[in-house]
Amino acid sequence: MISKIAFFCLYIFSFYSGYSQKLSGTVVYKVVSASVYDDRENDERGKKMVEGRLASLAKQTFLLEFTASKSKFVRNNSLSINDDKGEQLYDKMATSYYSSSYDYYLDSSAGIGMFKYSRDGTLVTQQVKEKEWDISTESKKIGDYLCYKAVYIKKYMGRDGNMKTLPITAWFVPSLPYRYGPKQYYGLPGLILELHELFGVFLATDIKIGDDKNITIEFPKGKTISEEEYNARQAAFVIKSK
Repeated sequence: MISKIAFFCLYIFSFYSGYSQKLSGTVVYKVVSASVYDDRENDERGKKMVEGRLASLAKQTFLLEFTASKSKFVRNNSLSINDDKGEQLYDKMATSYYSSSYDYYLDSSAGIGMFKYSRDGTLVTQQVKEKEWDISTESKKIGDYLCYKAVYIKKYMGRDGNMKTLPITAWFVPSLPYRYGPKQYYGLPGLILELHELFGVFLATDIKIGDDKNITIEFPKGKTISEEEYNARQAAFVIKSK
């Protein structure tokens, strides 16, 4: 029996020749609620907060741009919230709960990634490591594309200061053999068209593949800290806030 890895290698090879000259592309994603969190709100105030968050979320889109070795994932638009404190609050909540509180830049050839956090512009660098995706043969159609399921177990520090795990589910398309996706999720043998986190789901709405030489990806400039230093700061904050 052909192993899953061998299967996907053969599958990708059959398509790759058609895309060998198309080394760049863009993908627009929208984000919807996974409803796990929202369904717990029963009182009127809680329901109103949910409605406000979802209204803000509906206005958010994100843009993934990539070349042969680099990618960036950024918020594609900003809300026209002016000085409306209510809209500002809902936007921050929607960003925090469902979508992304940072832009992400990747240079796979150099093995470097960078987070740019929206709340204060903090730049965090990381040494890129291959994620251990569990690829299954489960499939479904997303638009005209046949996609396959993959799961990554993310480790993170909870509010109680203990390490926790969270399954991240991605649906990727081998016929578009690009190793990129939303946020810092990459490394699959195909473009990620759908990504499930705990509270939010990223859905690709517009895909453009080509050889656009005008796509240039540069990391933000400024003072940076390491991922280890950032995590230490977060851990100290969690302990202090107990």
